[in-house]
Amino acid sequence: MNRILSGLLRPVLPLLACLLATIPALLLAESSNAHNDVETSIVKVHVTSKSHESASPWNSSIVSSTGSGFIIEGNRILTNAHVVADQTFIEVQRDGESKRYQAEVEAVAHITDLAVLKVKDSSFFAHSRSLPLGDLPEVHQEIAVYGYPVGGDSLSITKGIVSRIEFQTYAHSGLSMQAIQVDAAINFGNSGGPAISNGKVVGVAMQVSGADDENIGYIIPVTMVKRFLTDIADGKLDGLPELSLYTEELLNPTLKKHYQLTDEQSGVLVTKVCANTPTESVIQPYDVITHIDGKKIEDNGMTILTPKKQINYLYHVDLHQVGGSLKLDIVRAGKPMQVAVPLTKTAESVYNHYDKTPVYFVYGGFVFSAMERKDYCLSRKDFDKQERKDIKEYAKVVKVLASPDNIGFHDTNGFYIDKLNGKEFNTFKEFFTLLKTDKSPSILLEDNSGKQLAINRQQAESGHQALLDKYLIQKPQSDDVAKWEAELGQTQRQAATEGGKAL
Repeated sequence: MNRILSGLLRPVLPLLACLLATIPALLLAESSNAHNDVETSIVKVHVTSKSHESASPWNSSIVSSTGSGFIIEGNRILTNAHVVADQTFIEVQRDGESKRYQAEVEAVAHITDLAVLKVKDSSFFAHSRSLPLGDLPEVHQEIAVYGYPVGGDSLSITKGIVSRIEFQTYAHSGLSMQAIQVDAAINFGNSGGPAISNGKVVGVAMQVSGADDENIGYIIPVTMVKRFLTDIADGKLDGLPELSLYTEELLNPTLKKHYQLTDEQSGVLVTKVCANTPTESVIQPYDVITHIDGKKIEDNGMTILTPKKQINYLYHVDLHQVGGSLKLDIVRAGKPMQVAVPLTKTAESVYNHYDKTPVYFVYGGFVFSAMERKDYCLSRKDFDKQERKDIKEYAKVVKVLASPDNIGFHDTNGFYIDKLNGKEFNTFKEFFTLLKTDKSPSILLEDNSGKQLAINRQQAESGHQALLDKYLIQKPQSDDVAKWEAELGQTQRQAATEGGKAL
């Protein structure tokens, strides 16, 4: 029988051998074509940005930098927020081409370090395709990171594996969210480039490890990318919702017993609920949260991400959009119950000062600047103790331009003003209006400890221009303040006219 089969196969063996020899070449060609398709979708992002000096807000420095990005559905380019932060001019460039195309920011989320760009000339997208978004990769899954690291003009590709998926601090915002740790080399300039596995984007290159470890980089997972794109689909950015509370792990058996949990129950203990937030209407201090959106929370604060991996329970909050609600299972005084927390408050970062022009003005040699009040988490007790709950902005002395009229205050900076001539204010505009309309010969500025600064109004106004000339200040107030001054002047003229008619 074997001899018969051997005889039948003998004539076709050369043809079969030839066919088998061509298979590797065909596979290589297919792989090469797929690779080339990806290359046409990766872009280099050239950015000119402007940064302001806090003590001299009329000054700015111009910086040129580069990053990476890639084409997504809708003829858009996805990149990092930190690549285009404080931008004044953006251009994008395809690999192997010298021509640059002007682009602009369509949407940016500094909290999650993501941005979408649009290109003015639609011909830029000819002969390219949008990269499809995949799913969250598995640990040990192979990926390739594409981008334009500093030091070269051509596209760079580094390969590695996913080593961890966990909560990490995003350097751009200072907040902790889901991130993917990879051992593929990520360098300056790679930021915004795609991490690709099986032909689909699984994340966006974001940052390197802050430690001295080599080849440890972090990418923004595709789950965060998808929620960002869903968020901006209506043309506006709502941001990440905030669950306004603090919790403690329940690893100690005595602590669990104290809060009447059974051996089968697990969760985290609520230690503080932020006052004046939507969460406060639903959750109380010392509630135990056992489940979030139906997912069991372990005593270490983790939930199941994959059958073998866990992640911080707050990950499930980040998957929601602002305006939705979050289902929690809690135990309160030993009684299990379900509650729905409205997610109407947006997460904020103390570092989120990007894309903002300083609001300031100079008067009497004092440089005043607006400082936004950050909404820190206060317990109900501490919140109720506050004397000034309605403050939205502080007025701050950031610098004093030395002159004979402000002797004694030349080294003053970082002085937060609580009152002007004994009068309180809640916004920087109110402070400016008070300063301009209070006709007292002396202006007394007081902080919350009672310390005072004094300005002689007549000297401040008569020597104003000479002081500006001396310090080469061409713009003594920001555009916002100039607008307020014009409105104030118009109001005063109108009041004077009406007063004249009444007489």
